[in-house]
Amino acid sequence: MSAHSDIGFELVPADPLLLHAPPLRRTDSNSPLLRRSGRTLSFVSHYLPLGHTYRRTGEESLWPRGALEPVKLLDDPVPEVGKWIQSVWRAPDDRLFGWYHAEEVVPCAKPLFLPHIGALRSEDEGRTWRLIGEVLRAPYAEADCSYQNGFLTGGYGDFCVVPDRSSEWFYLHYSAYVPDERAQGVSVLRYPVSARDRPTGLELWCDGRWQPKTGRQDGTPIFGVGRGWRHRDPAAYWGPAIHFNRDIDCFVMLLNWTEHGEGDIVQRGVFVSFNDDPANPSGWSTAQQVVDGGSWYPQAIGLGPDDGDALAGAEARFFMSGYSAWTIRFRRGGAPARFKPLVISREKFAELFGTAPW
Repeated sequence: MSAHSDIGFELVPADPLLLHAPPLRRTDSNSPLLRRSGRTLSFVSHYLPLGHTYRRTGEESLWPRGALEPVKLLDDPVPEVGKWIQSVWRAPDDRLFGWYHAEEVVPCAKPLFLPHIGALRSEDEGRTWRLIGEVLRAPYAEADCSYQNGFLTGGYGDFCVVPDRSSEWFYLHYSAYVPDERAQGVSVLRYPVSARDRPTGLELWCDGRWQPKTGRQDGTPIFGVGRGWRHRDPAAYWGPAIHFNRDIDCFVMLLNWTEHGEGDIVQRGVFVSFNDDPANPSGWSTAQQVVDGGSWYPQAIGLGPDDGDALAGAEARFFMSGYSAWTIRFRRGGAPARFKPLVISREKFAELFGTAPW
């Protein structure tokens, strides 16, 4: 029996809840959420008219209740490139550090995008941010208009960042859409938390070990692709969302799965994987299906007064595209998990929320 075969999980119906608010119809990325002393701070992003992020707060509430407030990037050298803040971490001195997914337009027959990942910092609870460095970026010359997935021409994006339990390293798990199909999939890099003011000392997981990132180099995927991102119908995991679960004492990764699309990266399901320590990327368990269908960007957000999108317990709220009508429950012990994936169709979304996010 593997180290994680005794972990059970299930989705349980709950009252409908949204991370976003009007005028947004949905969220369009992982949505960072932090709690402290009964106060909730969250960030949700959207893609129109180009990628941007809103800040939302909640006083004496587990969930954000306030109005959406656009965040400001104070020193963005290329404001015409959309940027989505997809992970946020609070430092001991209360400064916030974040990471953004950016999409540079590529003028193909239909405009497509070359995504990259960068870091930024806020000293006023996320109202304003300063860019502090790029983390992963593919050369613009690599953009390939022959990609047929409908959105992307290569690059890196759709990620999350979590520190290890000792807060020594940041682990950035990202989606690689690069030309080399052997390097496509969900990969991971890390760099020291001590380098948070300027991302340096980057290491890629490559060929079974951590290696310093040098030049144009790709890591070895934790989850590779069955059919690459060049095609209209990629078969691939993407968009990881990770939290540490204190009650089952391990890290939990939720993943999108696409297959049999038609240039639309259609969502075919949500999967889950477990790992005791992100320093060992080989330790992620075989992904198991949680949802049949559903929507992009699944997340588990904890219910404790100091929980969030990166920390949860045995029961957490399960979101997709900012929508939740379910809790997700985890347990250890007993027989290996036997879980029938929950079917969540467009019609089910409309029944629960009066609309669907796609």
